[in-house]
Amino acid sequence: MEGARVTFRSDTVDAPAPNILTWLFRRVGSLNELLKISPRLGVLVKGAAGVAGAILIWELIRALRIVDPRDLPAFLAIFRTALQGLWGGELAVAIVATIGSWAPGLFIAAVLGVAAGIALALMPRLEVATRPLLEFLRPIPSVALIPVALLVLGIGLQMQLFMIAFASIWPVLFSTKAGVESVDPRFLETGRVLGLGKAARMARIVLPSTLPFVATGLRTASAIALVLAITVEMLTGRPGIGFYIENVRLNGLITEMWAAILVTGVLGYLVNALFMALERIALPWSPENRER
Repeated sequence: MEGARVTFRSDTVDAPAPNILTWLFRRVGSLNELLKISPRLGVLVKGAAGVAGAILIWELIRALRIVDPRDLPAFLAIFRTALQGLWGGELAVAIVATIGSWAPGLFIAAVLGVAAGIALALMPRLEVATRPLLEFLRPIPSVALIPVALLVLGIGLQMQLFMIAFASIWPVLFSTKAGVESVDPRFLETGRVLGLGKAARMARIVLPSTLPFVATGLRTASAIALVLAITVEMLTGRPGIGFYIENVRLNGLITEMWAAILVTGVLGYLVNALFMALERIALPWSPENRER
């Protein structure tokens, strides 16, 4: 009797464990099903988990003193400082200055890159003649040309725009060239049979087929342009985020420095997201948009 009573009590106590595990597995399965049903929600959840994991690793490095905590402030302090700087502080002014040079520099690269890409694709002789020069200029690190640009153009806005345009023109140029060259010749022949002239074939066949390639090149160029804008500011003292980061570093304001770096990363993410959203809206026939 006593043995049976002990067995009965043991069963009574241990019985809920499988029920709890079953409940957890069901909840996890429901979450997975929800993420499968809503891919966008899944992307958001995974992205948030990645950010949370990065913050956790950051704080763990501080707690274990792998890096001196004075050089690696708490993420909450960095986030708070970033918000204060953006709310009418010097950081907000620096961002406006950086965007003021980034946007026109990218625009110059886009106009020149698209025009050059179309010309090289449509004129094979021009492409052969300019190939050695392009292959010579493209691998040159843009930062290496800053001293030359300073000597020729001075330390003003023109020098900064030149550096941004020079660095960011290459993805636009070669993406445009690849887009024009990828147009199926049968489409052009069909247009010719239907009575379309060269200009009409360019406007109705070549350009629509090339625009997705141009959009991809512009998205890549936008990130490169932002990097060059900030680099030029750091090296030359031009107003902007780069100068702000270097200035607070030299003054020992470590939290402010990390706050500016955080804002820079967020700005780059928003720029990329903006170009992707514009591409989805303006180019619904793009292969990337059809797959989404």
